[in-house]
Amino acid sequence: MNRQLVLWGPPIVSSSPGDLSFPEDVAAWVSKCSSVGITKIIGGDQTRVLTEAANAVGIEVHPYVNYNSFPRHGSSKVGYGWSLDFLRPVVGSSEARAVMDRHRPIWDSPTVTTTMTDFARQHPQFRSLTRDRSYALRPGEDLYLSPAFPEVRAHQTKVFLDALESGGGDGLQVEFVLGNEDENGVVPYGYEDRVVSEFQDKHGSSPFNLPNNDADWMQFRSDYITRVLIETRDKVKQRFPDISFSTTIIAGEQEEYIKVLQDWPAWVDLGIVDEFYLWFRTDSNLKKVAHQTKYAADLIKGRCPLIVELSCYHPGSFQESDLMVEGARVALANGANAVGIYRSHAVDQLDFWPVLEEIAKL
Repeated sequence: MNRQLVLWGPPIVSSSPGDLSFPEDVAAWVSKCSSVGITKIIGGDQTRVLTEAANAVGIEVHPYVNYNSFPRHGSSKVGYGWSLDFLRPVVGSSEARAVMDRHRPIWDSPTVTTTMTDFARQHPQFRSLTRDRSYALRPGEDLYLSPAFPEVRAHQTKVFLDALESGGGDGLQVEFVLGNEDENGVVPYGYEDRVVSEFQDKHGSSPFNLPNNDADWMQFRSDYITRVLIETRDKVKQRFPDISFSTTIIAGEQEEYIKVLQDWPAWVDLGIVDEFYLWFRTDSNLKKVAHQTKYAADLIKGRCPLIVELSCYHPGSFQESDLMVEGARVALANGANAVGIYRSHAVDQLDFWPVLEEIAKL
């Protein structure tokens, strides 16, 4: 069997799903993906047009839903009004690129916009709280609900299922992103009455008497996330028995995963994930790719495929073609079963199609 080559992101086409040319445009883009060796598209655009076009040339499509340790249901977002908003040449032109490459972005007086989902607004009793138990969001913070409540878990599972229902697909990926952290890089929430009470019943002490990075307290909160994944997988498999269920997490050092409540070794031990993805998102350090991939491979021991996801989209990521190819080579040499690139917009703008073709041959 040939090795997988994965691409994250939607089809890069000029038309929209309602346009008559959209199916033809998507088919042409999928053909380009196939020609360089891509075997799987993750994310896509959750349209059946993409799924059917990709499947027709042997490419799998797996929608993803980004997720945080406790589900995010709002934010107090800071808008900076960047000076680059006033770029005069057309974005994408060589003139615009020259300006962006030499201009230091300046921001205006920041504005704060607070948002909240209808579900969170209707159910304030499900709110997850930080140690100060304040319901007021500070600028730059997110609003989370607590997975200790079955209603919250059921609502989140429906979000995952809806992604499959809308566009079909061959798999579903839960993409873990980062959220609020304290000064030690630890998730600061989980101090609502229900979680505090359940922890006290199990451990005989209150988390308010412990540091936020207490090992038992971090593990206890991470167990809720594992429960979310178990319940989601069960529901997905009931509805779509042949679907591949996977997770992707941002790569870090061994001790960093539990700080953000991602007890992923337990996910593998419990057989929750059919595939496990390790995401090098804002870091292109090859030594880190080597030892963090090896750490994951040594723990997984072949129980599920390990795919390394290399970004060429984020700040600090693999935006030099030679470095990207070497990153893929290093990942494969240290136990990855396959590699992929995040994401399609960057591949197109950086002209990384030949890079994907070269990686496919490794």
